[in-house]
Amino acid sequence: MCFKNGITMRSLRLKLVVSALLFFFFNCSAIEPSLTLFIPMRDGTQLPTDIYLPPDKKENLPCILIRNPSGRKTEPWLQYHQLTHFGYAVAFQDTRSALDATGKTFPFLHDGWGSEQDGYDTVEWLAKHPITNGKIGTIGFSAAGITQLLMAPSAPPSLQCQYIGIAAASLYHHAIFSQGTLLKNQVEGWLNLYAKDKSVIDFVQSQPLYNEFWEKFNSLPVSHQVQVPGFIYGGWYDTFLKGTIDSFVARQKNGGSGALGKQKLLIGPWTHHWPRKTELGDFKVPNNGAMSAYDITPQRWFDYYLKGIDNGIEDLPNIVYYVMGPFDGSKSSGNVWRTAENWPIPAKKVPFYLNQLQEISDKQALKEKTYNYIHNPANPIPTLGGKNLFLESGPKDQLSIESRSDIVVFTSPPLKQDIEVTGDLSATIYFSSNLEQTDVIVRLTDVYPDGRSILIADGIHHFVKKNNTPQKCVIDLWPTSIVFAKGHKLRVSISSSSYPKYDNNQTNLPNDVAENKIFVGKKYPSSITLPVVRQGNEWLVTPQDDITDLN
Repeated sequence: MCFKNGITMRSLRLKLVVSALLFFFFNCSAIEPSLTLFIPMRDGTQLPTDIYLPPDKKENLPCILIRNPSGRKTEPWLQYHQLTHFGYAVAFQDTRSALDATGKTFPFLHDGWGSEQDGYDTVEWLAKHPITNGKIGTIGFSAAGITQLLMAPSAPPSLQCQYIGIAAASLYHHAIFSQGTLLKNQVEGWLNLYAKDKSVIDFVQSQPLYNEFWEKFNSLPVSHQVQVPGFIYGGWYDTFLKGTIDSFVARQKNGGSGALGKQKLLIGPWTHHWPRKTELGDFKVPNNGAMSAYDITPQRWFDYYLKGIDNGIEDLPNIVYYVMGPFDGSKSSGNVWRTAENWPIPAKKVPFYLNQLQEISDKQALKEKTYNYIHNPANPIPTLGGKNLFLESGPKDQLSIESRSDIVVFTSPPLKQDIEVTGDLSATIYFSSNLEQTDVIVRLTDVYPDGRSILIADGIHHFVKKNNTPQKCVIDLWPTSIVFAKGHKLRVSISSSSYPKYDNNQTNLPNDVAENKIFVGKKYPSSITLPVVRQGNEWLVTPQDDITDLN
C-alpha cells in the first residue's frame, strides 16, 4: 500500500482537532448574556434567545446559532459562548419543548421543513437584526446537532454553514427504534429529559413502524434540499454513529449546489460523551485517539465560511477517521488515523462462517448442525457496553454473559495476521423459534490473548415467524474501523436479549419462553461479513490511493 505521507502531512500530524472542543467544554467561566431576544415564529410563537457578544463590538457581526431542546442555559452546550472571543455573536435559543412546562411537546416537532420551520424563521430573523451582518452559522452536538440536521432541508437563505456533532439523521432509525425494536433505556431516559409527560413516551412506543409521523424527522430523503457545507463528527462507540455517517454521505452525494461535495467527516475512538469523558468502556481513549492530523476546529470552520478567511479548510480531506486496535495498547498495526475521500471506504466484503465445531472460519462449513437455546424474557441478558447514551458505553468485556446457557458463542482460531476492518458490518443467521415473534441479537467481540472478550459491535433483528422452516435473518451491526490483531480471536455470540438497551419482546404471552434454534452448514450458511481493508501486509482495497496514512 502506497500512502501519501509527504512533508505537509507530517508537519500537520500533531495538530489537535479536539483541543478547541476541550477549550469550549472546560475553559469557561459562567457569564450572563448581553441581551435576550424573543424571536417570533410564523405562527406567532416567540422563542427566547440569549445573545452573547464580544466586548469590543455589538453589531454587524457574523452570528453562530445553537438551538437546544433542553434549554438555552444548559451545560455543556452553553460553553460555545466562548466563540465570542473570536469575534462572533453567539445565540442560544429555547426550542418549543424547552418552553413546555407540561412536558407534552415532542422534541423537534417544529424544527424541520414542514408547516412550522422554527429553525428557518430564527435564522432569517437574526440575519435582519442589527447585531448580525446577515451571515449565520449553526453549531451543536447531540440534540443541538439534530436541530441542525432538521433545519438544513428548510434551506434558510442566510444560513452559511453548520458544525454538527454526534447527531441522529433519522430519529426513528438512529435514536428510537433499531431494526423495529425499541431502544428502551435510551428512549425513556431521553424523553424524560426533553418531554417529561408519560403520554409522549406512550405515544412513541405505540409507533413501532416507520410511518408518516417519523418521516418528518428523517433528514436523509430531503438531503437534496440542503444548501450549505457541514462539518460532521462522531465516534465509533457513539449511539448516533450511523446517523453521523449517513448524514455525511447523503449531503455529500445528494446535497444541493451549496452542499454537494462540501461536507467533512471526522470519526474518532469516542463514545457519545467525548470529550467531556475520556472513558472508553473498560479502557481509556488511546493517547493518540484525541488527536487528528488536521485542525478542523469550530473557529477555523466559521472563520472560513462566515468571515471569508482563506485558511484552506476546503482543501482538507473529506474524511478523517481513526482505525482502532487493541485497547490495552498492545502491539498491532491499528490505533492510527487515516483519511479518505469517500464513504464507504474501499474494502472487500469477506464472510466468516459459523460452523459445526462452534468456530468461525473464512471457509464455508460443509456439515450442518443446529444449536438450541432457551430465552426467558423474565431473565434477560444484561447490556454490557456498546453504543449507548445513558448506559455505560464502549468496548467492555463480555465474558460474564458468554457463559450463560441462553447465549451461543462461536470463536475463531488465533489470527495469523492483523486484519483491518473499516465499514459496515452485518451478520446473516439462519434461525427458528417456537414463538411467533422473538429477537435475534448478535455481538461481535475481539478475544484478547488473556481471554477477555471485548465488544466491538452488536445489532438486533426482530424475528417474525413465517413458517416452520429456518428463516434467514440479516442483522445490521453498524460501521466500525478496527484492526483485529495477530494472536487475537474473532468471536460471534447469538442470543435474544440485551436489556435494558433493547426492550424485551412483549408481543408474546407473559409466561412464554422462546425455544430458539441457530442453523449452520452448507444449506444454512450463517456468517458474519466484515469489510476487510487489509490482511497482514496485503491491502485488498482499490483504488489504493483513496486511503492516506497520517502516522
